[in-house]
Formats: sequence, structure tokens, C-alpha cells
Amino acid sequence: MRRFWPLLLFVAIMAAVVWLLPRQAPPADSAASDSDYQRIVSLSPAITETVFALGLGDKVVAVTDYCDYPPGAQALPKVGGYTDTSLEAIVAKKPDLVIMLQAQQRLQQQLQQLGIKTHAVDTSGLMDIEAAIASIGQLTGQKQQAEQLLAGIHQLIERVTTKVAGAEPVRTLISIAHYVNSDQLETVYVAGQQDFYNDLLDLAGGRNVYTSQQIKVPSVTREGIIRMNPDVIIDVFPEADDHQSNMQQVRQQWQQLDMVSAVKAERVHILERDYASVPGPRVFQLLPEFARLLHPQLNWESTDD
Repeated sequence: MRRFWPLLLFVAIMAAVVWLLPRQAPPADSAASDSDYQRIVSLSPAITETVFALGLGDKVVAVTDYCDYPPGAQALPKVGGYTDTSLEAIVAKKPDLVIMLQAQQRLQQQLQQLGIKTHAVDTSGLMDIEAAIASIGQLTGQKQQAEQLLAGIHQLIERVTTKVAGAEPVRTLISIAHYVNSDQLETVYVAGQQDFYNDLLDLAGGRNVYTSQQIKVPSVTREGIIRMNPDVIIDVFPEADDHQSNMQQVRQQWQQLDMVSAVKAERVHILERDYASVPGPRVFQLLPEFARLLHPQLNWESTDD
């Protein structure tokens, strides 16, 4: 059995593509200043979540195959996934705005050539996610809703960072994908230094044991994990309905690394959350969860998160 559900694999591919793109300004949007958009197509789960959170759900006419939150998005027409987006399906919905990822440059150019307005956003890091929320709100006339959403996010960040201030950073490995097809833990894809998991870890009072800046979505072997020797391991999964992994087998795999500090101290944590691999507004909910796991000695009962 493999632990490579489509959504996390999509995140890994997307992150790698973004990292490999030339470091230059994003393509100029073809979206006009007119905010009265009535037919919006969203081309990522994170964008769909953001658009609905800004109160624009009734304007969305199509989404990707992997957009299943909020529930209202599930019944909408689909236009394919990240690697097989159907240009024909998008055009058939007669959109007046297509919101997409910056890495989808070729598709953006095709849409622009057809006279379809586009808006591209980046969701690589936490600041990028916040900027995406703000820009979509500004573009669509939902600036106030975006400001309110961001204010709530900033309040959550402030509560958590205040709580962990002064605590010793905990050396942590965040696993975002690995195979579950044997008793042995094989190649593991982990959070690198250039993604939103790393940003969340920093805010939560952790320190990423993977220190290289060169690879966006690094893969490590069991020997590499042993060498890094994290004090805490957080293994991130989407909700149970979105993967076929046997959690007992996953736990047994980690127990094979009994020479690693996190395993010795029984600090291997598995998080199953439907928002865990979607870099939209709800991903910030991982912040207090990370912080509680890293710093259980703090009094979290007094923290309203």
C-alpha cells in the first residue's frame, strides 16, 4: 500500500515546479480592476478554500478534481487536476475570472490569448498565503472580508508565538509523504526550508532538522533520518477519507527507527487533518497543534485557540 494520495503528491509536484521556475516577477495578470466577477474558476484547492472564505462561493462555476472543501465546492463542475487541467473545460464555463497558481504559467498564457482574465497567486510560504488572500480580496471587491480573515490569522499567530516565546526550539522533522508498502520505512518526503510547514514550525517554537536550502521538497532515507536524529517527528496526513494508509503500520514503521531520539522518547506524532496539505486559510490551524506537540510542558488550557 502506498502513502501517496493525490493531494499531497500534487503539493509536492507544485512546490518542486515553483522552486525550479526562474526567479523573476510573475506574469502580469490580465484581470481588470472591475471587481464584479460573476463566473470564477478556481484552479487549486487552496484557492477554492480562499474564495469561499471571502464569501464568493456563489460566484464559483468550476474547480479542480481535488477541491472538496468547503462542502459547497464538491458539487461544482470539475476541470481536471494540476497536471491535466482541461483548457476546453475551463473555456466551456465561460469564466470572467480564472484564479490560478503562479507555476501554471503556460495555462495562464493560453487563457490570456483567449481573452480570459486571470489572476495568479503563490501559496509556497505563509506570507505568500496571506498575500494571496489579500490580493484575491482586493481584486474581487472583498477587501474587507480579506482583512477580517487575515486579522483572525494574525491573532492566532500572536497567541501561539507569545505562548512559546522563550522556550527552547525543538529539533523537529515534518514528514509530508512516504510509502507504506512494507514494514520498513523507506524514502520519506519532508518539509524543507522553503515551505509553509517550515514557517509554521518556526512560529510554533521548533527548528527544522533538515537544513539544506537547495531542495524545495527534499526526500530522505531512513539513514538520513537517523543522522538528523530529530527530537520530535510530525507525520502529516490528510483526513482518513483521503488516504488508504494503515495507521498502525505507519506507527510500526517509525518504531523501526528506535535509535532516533523522537522514537525513544515516544514523540512521533501522526496528524490527520483535511486541511493539512492545503495551503489556504485553514492551514494556520496547524500552528497551535504543532506548538502543543513541541511544548507540552506549557499550560495550553489557558490558551484560547
